[in-house]
Amino acid sequence: MQAVESETLILYHTDLRDEWPEAAASAFAARLPYARRLVPGADRDTRRASLAGVALALQALAQLKGRAVRAGELVFERGWKPRLAPAPDGLDGATPDFSISHSGPWVGCAAVGRGQVGFDVELGTDERRAQWVVREALIKATGEGLRALDDTRALAPTAAGVCWRGVWWHLARLAIFSGATACIASSCPLRIVEARFSALGELFAP
Repeated sequence: MQAVESETLILYHTDLRDEWPEAAASAFAARLPYARRLVPGADRDTRRASLAGVALALQALAQLKGRAVRAGELVFERGWKPRLAPAPDGLDGATPDFSISHSGPWVGCAAVGRGQVGFDVELGTDERRAQWVVREALIKATGEGLRALDDTRALAPTAAGVCWRGVWWHLARLAIFSGATACIASSCPLRIVEARFSALGELFAP
């Protein structure tokens, strides 16, 4: 049996309770060609979390690609998870996958160099939350969203993972978000999870 190569997962996260850098955030939003997709009509905290999530995604993807990633390289298709567009010339290597989640003050983006990944964080630390974040991480990994949630109800995940949609999903439960529960689902085994905190003041630098 051929060994399956493991992946390093990059998780950038931030805390919205820090001072919000209004000028830098506004300038960053102005550079986004899809700014109207950042939860129009939502409350201030949700808009801020969405903007922070995009900034974290650019940081995580840049770490994996070894180069700066521009916001214009992200693609948002209605009803599916955001993705990084492949290079037009095909010379930029593999296209990483990423997943953004936020709850309360916490915002994070998980990214892997290959395969599919889903990330979810939810306020609360009870068993119901622990089960919920696994299911959310799975539907975020496939990109199907809430329309596939019912299909996860009968799953019985183990500590190592769960089989769903014909794929063995490797699960990593995280304990780095105070007062919250978080989980990562990856189609590739994870060699290591590199969690990196970004202060709000560092998120929106040009």
